[in-house]
Amino acid sequence: MNRIARLVAAGSVVLALSACAVPRPVPRYHDASNPLKRVAVLPMKNDTTDVDGPEVVRKKMIEALEGKSYVIRDVKETDQILRDQMGINLGGQLSLTTPQKLGEVLGVDGVLYGTLMDFDETTTGLLDVRKVRATFRLVNTRNGQAFWERGLGVRTETRMSGRSGSVASAAARAADAREKDVPWVTIESVETGERNVGQAFAYGLGAKLLTKAVGIHLNYEATEMARRVTANLPWGPGPGAVAVVSPQPQSAPLRVQPPDAPAFGYLDYGKRNFSAELVSVTLYKGSGERMKFTIPIAKAGERLRMDIDLAAMANNAESMPQTMNRISLLQLGDKRQNYTLYPNVRKYIVNTPGQQDSFAFEKPKIEKTNIGSEVVDGHPADKYRVRITYQNGRVEEGFIWNARDLDALTIKSEVENSDAQTTTELKNISLRTPPPSLFEIPSDYTEAKGLLDLMNGPTN
Repeated sequence: MNRIARLVAAGSVVLALSACAVPRPVPRYHDASNPLKRVAVLPMKNDTTDVDGPEVVRKKMIEALEGKSYVIRDVKETDQILRDQMGINLGGQLSLTTPQKLGEVLGVDGVLYGTLMDFDETTTGLLDVRKVRATFRLVNTRNGQAFWERGLGVRTETRMSGRSGSVASAAARAADAREKDVPWVTIESVETGERNVGQAFAYGLGAKLLTKAVGIHLNYEATEMARRVTANLPWGPGPGAVAVVSPQPQSAPLRVQPPDAPAFGYLDYGKRNFSAELVSVTLYKGSGERMKFTIPIAKAGERLRMDIDLAAMANNAESMPQTMNRISLLQLGDKRQNYTLYPNVRKYIVNTPGQQDSFAFEKPKIEKTNIGSEVVDGHPADKYRVRITYQNGRVEEGFIWNARDLDALTIKSEVENSDAQTTTELKNISLRTPPPSLFEIPSDYTEAKGLLDLMNGPTN
């Protein structure tokens, strides 16, 4: 593995461990006169094309507020109450009610509103820029007045060596400097030493895919944005201001965030056992990037398996640690357990139930209308217009084709959401039942203790 790839791998591990393993510092100060005895951090309004960014930044702001001695209402309880009692699922719906009403329903003295303006990474080869920017407003729910508000954007950049990289960096900073309302601050600028644009682009894309795969994409930038934007936030009242505070665990075992399954359109896998190749092409609206991948897939009963070559998806095997560039995703629906296997190191991780965007194959709400029939890859199929609503609020619309000769198995879908347009097909379908061994963890695999454990070689 070359020097750049090693730096990417090492940096990813350091960021992940710093986010997951290091305990939060105990606040040194508090202000007992602060009237906001308990605060709810509300779902963020999302002005970006990234569906995960709002929750990433929301969690970082909760950590930042707790570090400033604020008592935060449990976020899962907050979301459930907003959903069940007020019909609010998204941050953009909060304008339909008032801070006073939110305070009454949630039982809090303050609510933190947030709008995510930027959560993206631009990779050109000459310059790779990672950005997180947001505005926040902490409101007193007794009088509806703003207690504190501020906005900030943080950016890090990796530029190619030489004059071209420097010029690209200067131009990008000048463009950002024109945005006066919510200013940018560059917190890190690194020169790669690479002088080939194609190679630099490949490294940047590989690093981006890796950080997304292991669940730490823009983690550093989001953490720093939350820390810096709350620097002038008044100190909170401290936990003693609330009579009963839910006990916090003293320590939690380090768990690995499993890689997300690559995004592809909705497919109904039906009741038949089969094996096939899942071929998917995605066009990302924000960046214009186009990604195509082919994944072997096998189904037996409620069990499902996908084998993914992440390095092939990046079109550059050297841009990812070889210990982690191949994964096998298992859903054992009959046992309600999911696993991610790493064949290169003979290790696995357990995907916990309810883990955000984990490999859970959730059952979304489907609204479909039959609009005719077509032949797809030799199979007569019913064509449906569909609207798909996932549990996290994401909505996709488009078309699916269910093969009549395969018991309505979805063999093709064309859907889009606010982020991307995706076409997915099942090819080379075989209706023979896959062997049971495909859905078992090999006996010589061991459970990984953390990301650093995955980066190391096979267990003896």
